[in-house]
Amino acid sequence: MPTRPTLGHSARALGGRARGRVSQYTGIGTRQIARRPPTWLPSPELAKGDPRLGLRDRWYLLGTSSLVSEEPVATRLLGEDLVLWRDGSDAPRLMGDLCPHRGARLSIGDVVDGELRCSYHHWRFDGDGQCISVPSQGGTCSLAERTRVSVSYPVVEQAGYLWAWIGETEPAPLDLPTEFSDSRYSTFPETVEWGANWLLALENLVDLMHAPFLHARSITLNEGITDDRVVVDDHDDGFEIRRRDQAGTNFDWIDIHTGALSYVRLDIPLPPSAGPGPALRILGFLTPRDNAATLVHFPRFREVAGRERRIWRTLYRLRMRGTHLHVLNQDKEMLESLRTVEEARRDEHLAQADRPVVHLRRALEPDLEAQRERFGLAPESAQAPVALAD
Repeated sequence: MPTRPTLGHSARALGGRARGRVSQYTGIGTRQIARRPPTWLPSPELAKGDPRLGLRDRWYLLGTSSLVSEEPVATRLLGEDLVLWRDGSDAPRLMGDLCPHRGARLSIGDVVDGELRCSYHHWRFDGDGQCISVPSQGGTCSLAERTRVSVSYPVVEQAGYLWAWIGETEPAPLDLPTEFSDSRYSTFPETVEWGANWLLALENLVDLMHAPFLHARSITLNEGITDDRVVVDDHDDGFEIRRRDQAGTNFDWIDIHTGALSYVRLDIPLPPSAGPGPALRILGFLTPRDNAATLVHFPRFREVAGRERRIWRTLYRLRMRGTHLHVLNQDKEMLESLRTVEEARRDEHLAQADRPVVHLRRALEPDLEAQRERFGLAPESAQAPVALAD
């Protein structure tokens, strides 16, 4: 099966730049390279703008600033194959991963004098996607002037992370959660990929009651009652959900934001073995790759200072990160078993504990339907009203 290029792995890294150089001068590995299966996955079978590929005109977290340096990086976001790179002023750029000359991948090119150069015929593009040079026609020419990369999206580097506005409208102000700028917090980034649609991934995040069951075999989520009811309260930018009869024990509340930068916020109590400090604060950001994959970003924060901060950071690196990845892997396995959104919902029977999932669907539907209409897509087929069991 072809290898999926991900954020943080350039197309060149997939083939191995160093191995390519060894092959160039010695011939070692040429047979292996020649027989290597295709690198690139086929394009999604959904039209641009289909909400199953993600909501457009939103800010999305790409990763930490270290994600891209000298070499361009290939990625797929909301069903589009894109290239992330830095221009001559070190500013991050994001544009279509397709050279308008012959369709080659720009991500297997180079950055030369602050411009992105396609490896196929060395056409060069500036940070806005404008062609600057066509070498076979002497460099600057009328052909270059009227040629651009098909799409280009704004990227902002803030709080040590890269944030991209994916859409057709003017970007809304990027309003980051306060945790990113609050010096009281010590933080660790975390990014994983789930082979599941973003809607299923988001429903999993608002599903409080899966924690005492799916995550019962974990260090941080193995306590608390399993028979409880869920309360939902709206606020200006989304809604908050909490368990009625339990607090401070498990994954017991979550704050959901559904605006221009969508994210969730939650606290998880930690055992004494995790070191000094209050509960672990987690922010969750979902970046849709396509209909079948989602990048899941979980930056983790803990309000600790001085010696306690040093102890916490040491314990997190040595032990706690692995236990948290264990929990995420449980989610990964379950979500990837759900297959598509349509299959997952086809015969579902919802309980009262699923109230947050129903609330989320109702909150998102106006934006989903508006996007379908804007891109000329057929409305979603009508479904029977959702009924929750007592």
